[in-house]
Amino acid sequence: MKYIFRTPLIFIFISIVIFSSDLLAQGRVPIIDTVFVKQNPDTKMVEINYSIFDLDQDTMVVLLRVSADGGQTFRVPAQSFSGDYGLGIVSGDNHKIYWDAMADYPEHLGENYVVKLWVSDDKIDLTNLIPGGIFNMGMSGGVDNALHSVETDTFWLSPREVTNEEYRLFCDITDHPYPTEGGTNQAPVGYFLNYPQYPVVGVSWWDAIAYCNWLSELAGLDPCYDLTNGDYDSSKTGFHLPTEAQREKAARGDLDQMSYPWGNDSPISRANYNGYSGYLEPLMADFGSGRGPLPVDSLTVNGYFLKNMAGNVWEWCNDWYNRNYYDSSPPSNPLGPETGTEKVVRGGAWNSSDIYIQCAFRERFAPEVKRFDIGFRVAR
Repeated sequence: MKYIFRTPLIFIFISIVIFSSDLLAQGRVPIIDTVFVKQNPDTKMVEINYSIFDLDQDTMVVLLRVSADGGQTFRVPAQSFSGDYGLGIVSGDNHKIYWDAMADYPEHLGENYVVKLWVSDDKIDLTNLIPGGIFNMGMSGGVDNALHSVETDTFWLSPREVTNEEYRLFCDITDHPYPTEGGTNQAPVGYFLNYPQYPVVGVSWWDAIAYCNWLSELAGLDPCYDLTNGDYDSSKTGFHLPTEAQREKAARGDLDQMSYPWGNDSPISRANYNGYSGYLEPLMADFGSGRGPLPVDSLTVNGYFLKNMAGNVWEWCNDWYNRNYYDSSPPSNPLGPETGTEKVVRGGAWNSSDIYIQCAFRERFAPEVKRFDIGFRVAR
């Protein structure tokens, strides 16, 4: 839908393109309606009035971008938004977004501006509380994962892996490249756009922390990462990749020294790994021989109501990898080595054996690596 407005008081020509589709909605598609735009002749503040409805009564994400060339590109550096913008928007009339056009784009008045609105009912900032406390990290007799006692503070963790839908919203709003598809160790062409509720793959560690910073800014929190060098500031309030200790603490779900998030029972029907055999097999995205990821909300939750903490896709952690780190790691809230060449991944994947999906197993890849079996989830 497109809405075009002209009045003697509007100094710029504005049209509204509303983008809401099944690729950006969990259930029934949210609807934006009754859009009206005006610009204050004194302050030049642009006010966008809209009504929004979701038949499932979900809260929604409403975002927008601005074009200066009639919608061919959306390159206007618009970021000074306030009002009913961002996360937690509820159904109802008379919503308002305010854009400080003169702050973001001074001396650029014209008659060919387009504002595009995105709406999604996906819960991109949803996290579960993981209580703090001491737990036994690693495993008895482990080589690079020797058993040792670790204490973590209370933190929050996403109950599922970041989805294609969520990552696409980030890419569309920020012009971040879509994940690479096709070729060796990459998802088949079409996976990213056609499987919205499946885990995003083909993202590097650098891609994952860029997403974390964007989500932090959207939620009004302090970003944790310096994207020029990857440095992590644990004093910030924003979203980040879980530390290795947080990831293992959460995976265990208060089950001490068990192999898997549910205990020691066979994973054959509990986790999406290379030996999975269960009624969800037909739902697998076909990455070869009929095997691949399952939707992020599949399979059994653990004690902290987290899904796919074993299998489905490997998940990037915050830490650099060091084979001997456990020998000297601090007993409380370890952040990993200060430097390294590879980042830790945890959890195993759809193409992993049962050993790799155990709670204590550590794997690592260079942070630039992008593969069809690596994704991520976010923590706070």
